[in-house]
Formats: sequence, structure tokens, C-alpha cells
Amino acid sequence: MVPTAAVALASAMLLFGGPAEARRLTWSTSADLITLDPHAASVGINNTGLSQFYEPLITRDQELKLVPALAVSWKNLDEKTWEFQLRKGVTFHDGAAFTAEDVAFSIMRAKAPTSDYKVAVNAISEVKIVDDYTVHIITSEPAPTLPDWLTLIFIVDKGWAEAHGVLVPQDFKGGEENFAARNENGTGPYRVTLRTPGVTTEMVAFDGYWDRANFPVGYDELVHRPIGSAATRIAGLLSGDVDVVLDPPLQDLGRIEADPALKVEYDHEIRSIFFGFDVSSPKLRFGSGADTNPFLDERVRKAVYMAINSEGIQRQIMRGLSTPIGSLFSPRLNGHRAEFDERLPFDPEAARKLMEEAGFGKGFKVRLDCTNDRYVNDEAICQAVVPMLARIGIEVELNLRPATTAFPAMLKRETSFFMLGFDAPTLDAEYIFRFALHSPDGTLGTWNFGAYSDPKVDALMAQIAVEMDPDKRREQMAEVIRITRDAVVYVPLHLQGMAWAMKADVNLGIRADNKPQFKYAQPVQ
Repeated sequence: MVPTAAVALASAMLLFGGPAEARRLTWSTSADLITLDPHAASVGINNTGLSQFYEPLITRDQELKLVPALAVSWKNLDEKTWEFQLRKGVTFHDGAAFTAEDVAFSIMRAKAPTSDYKVAVNAISEVKIVDDYTVHIITSEPAPTLPDWLTLIFIVDKGWAEAHGVLVPQDFKGGEENFAARNENGTGPYRVTLRTPGVTTEMVAFDGYWDRANFPVGYDELVHRPIGSAATRIAGLLSGDVDVVLDPPLQDLGRIEADPALKVEYDHEIRSIFFGFDVSSPKLRFGSGADTNPFLDERVRKAVYMAINSEGIQRQIMRGLSTPIGSLFSPRLNGHRAEFDERLPFDPEAARKLMEEAGFGKGFKVRLDCTNDRYVNDEAICQAVVPMLARIGIEVELNLRPATTAFPAMLKRETSFFMLGFDAPTLDAEYIFRFALHSPDGTLGTWNFGAYSDPKVDALMAQIAVEMDPDKRREQMAEVIRITRDAVVYVPLHLQGMAWAMKADVNLGIRADNKPQFKYAQPVQ
């Protein structure tokens, strides 16, 4: 005898054609997530992917304003103590309850030597558990931007980490693999069901998501498919196999917009693209034709700057979807000033004279390390720079690699000349200071590939980190930008424009941080 419920289900399937088909959204980028370990690699595409299944205490909404996530409120009890009230009723994907223990564990895990997020939590000296849903975060000094930095720290289940031997982050720089690199246990709206590096990361909506009332999750399945070939990526969008492409080739935007089944959304990203140099080694380690390291001389760095035609790159390569800049800092960042937007002139003749003055009139050869799948037209930009620098006697050997292999080498400072991009998820210039301008010390300066070091700059950064007066702090940040800009520590190129291509029936909404949150995505009815 068939149970009554089964009869009803069978009848419904006959009437309505069976159970509803799962709604799947496939999004594609040129680069893959490089790890699932939430504290191992501070890379933009990685943060985007992990934010679909891991969550921090505080997050940002579509307008990039701070909003509660796993914490419901926070306040200063004194200048070195922050109290966080935690959200009740939250579970991890394996069903474990979220409590204060997980918060304390995750923050201290992010301080471990193998973490790439030490810079975000280095001010934290202790996390005191008051009760299951209250923590006091104690800082060694006043920390004016602690809430901003905590948006970067994903919360991990302590019990899960203990069970799987991942109490510390994967040593990504050292090439280590661990359980957390390919598995996850977050609290986010999606949970990972399949991870094949370089091929796919498949997720399904988490039925137990705590914020389903506000985010019903428009798609039952979410798939990230990295496709290195731009032509193949766009072919997937045109054929319907891919729903969203976050980095469409600029030359294809017109064709995409002409298709009524597709659309393109635009914004200016907060990411700056720039060139950097090894400014610490006495010899040119990855090049030849020079007895010393030419990049130790400010005149050579300035010559490189003046030999690069940023407006030509904007027109010919970026097709107008970029903004030439005079510093590393977007106008959207706290600490930016309009005076820093002015670039040195494009002047190859003056650049040649600077090379001669520096004693390198006969030129030299150097390797330029670039990614070919990380930034908009990164490969084409680096290829365009080769003849520009040849005009001033610098013979460039291009070393183009995917981000998954380029970044580990650069993090070991195996470079003399490189192109890099940086955004600031804290929306504060200090973020870039800490990663790219502070002397490398194991915690700060982790992405300072050229090992730039200036005690005066480091001292200013120490003041900025603790200054609670916003006006004084902005003055101090302006001084850091002036010093490093005048010294040509980096050659700023442009702010990266941003275009997301997608099916016309996908309602996602573009974000200036270029990090989509797919819990906002809904199919257009």
C-alpha cells in the first residue's frame, strides 16, 4: 500500500511536471580561487569566492557601508577594548553552533606565522570570552580602524579545525596543502559541495543560513568556473553556459551589449594598477648589463615612470575603461587627496636624460614579472610597456604567469621588476601602507615585493595605526603618500575600470570593490 503522502506527491508531480528544477548560477573569471583556507592568502579573487561561504563579524553592504554580520553590535569600552555582541542561532555548515570560542580562535589563527592576514589583526593582543555571545577584543594600542580590518577575518569553527588538523593556516607561500585548502565549514549562504582546483568550485544554498529572511538566496546552486581563455569565457556567456563573467575582455563589451539576452554593468573599481622595483638588492638579480641594481637610483625609477604612456594604454588597451593616476590611492579611500592624482609627464626624451645622469645611458636588461589572468588586460599592458622602455634603453624580458604561480614567487621576493594591483577593502589608505609600503618584518609589508624600507615612513605608519583623531590621522597619511610618491617607490598606472557581463535575467548589482555577493543575486521575473 502506498502511503497517502506519497500519493499526494505523485499527483502533484503529474499535475505540475515534477519537482522544480534547481536554479543554478555559473560565474566565471580568468583566475581560480587559489585556496579555500580563509586565512592563507589575501588575494581579491580568493576573498570574493570565500565570502560566499565564510563570513566575518562585520561586513559591507552593496554601497560598501559597514553592517553587522556574525556580530550584531560593537563599541569601545575604552581606547584599547572593543566589545562585540555576537549573533545567536547561527550554525556552521556541519551543524555546529557558532559561539564566542570560534571568534577568539579565528582571530588568533589569523595571527599565526603562516597567515596572510596578520596585518589585519596585528594590533590585537587578546580576545577575552565574556560569555557564549560576547567577546572583548583587546588591542596593544588604540585601533581606530579595527572594525574595518575585521571585515577581512572570516570566522572558522574551532571544533572543525581541531578535528582536521588545521589549527593554523595553510602555508601557501611554502606550497603546503592542508584540509582547509580544499574544504570549508563556514556560516555563509552557500556551502561547497565540490572543489576541483583550476576547474570548478560548486556550491549549494545552505538551508540553515541564519539570514534567510533578508536573503532568500535566488539561486539554489552557485558554480565558479575559472576559464583562462578570454574567448572561451565569452563563448560560454554567449551560449548560455555561463551566467556572469566578472572580467570580460574590453573588446567584447560592444558585442555583449548588442545581444538582447545579455547586459553589461559598469563602475570604477578602487583597485590601482602599478609597477614596482626591487629597491633593496645591491645587484640586479633578474637581469643583466649593469654592475649594480639600477632601481636603487631614484632617477632610473623616475625614467621608467616618464617612459610609460598611461594615456596611450588607457585609449588603446583599456578602451577608455581606466583612469590614469598619480598615486596608488583611489578617490574613494580615506586619506586620498586630489593633489596626488597628478602624474609625472609622459616624456621619453627626459627619461633618457635621467638614465644617462644615473650612469645607465647604455641601458640594461631586466625581467618584468606579470600575471596574465589577474587584472583587466594585464598581459596586454605588460606587452605594451616593453617597447616603451626599449626607447630609453631598458630591454625587458616578459615573464607572464597565472596568478597562482606568479604570486607565490613574488611573495618570496623573486623579482626585480613587477606589475601589481591593489585595492583596499578597509576603504582606508592605511591598508595599502601596511601591505605594500611598510618595511617587511614578517607581519607588515608582506606584499612589499621590492623590500622598500624607510624608517621615517614606518614611524609615521605606527602613528597612523593608533591615531584616534581623524584629521590628524589624515595629515599623517598624506605625509606617507608624499614621501613615497616623491621617491617613486612605485610607478602608478591607472585605476582599473570595471565591467560585469551577465545574462539580462540576472539581477546582481555591481560593487565598487569588484567582489560580488551572490546572496544578493536574484533571477529577473
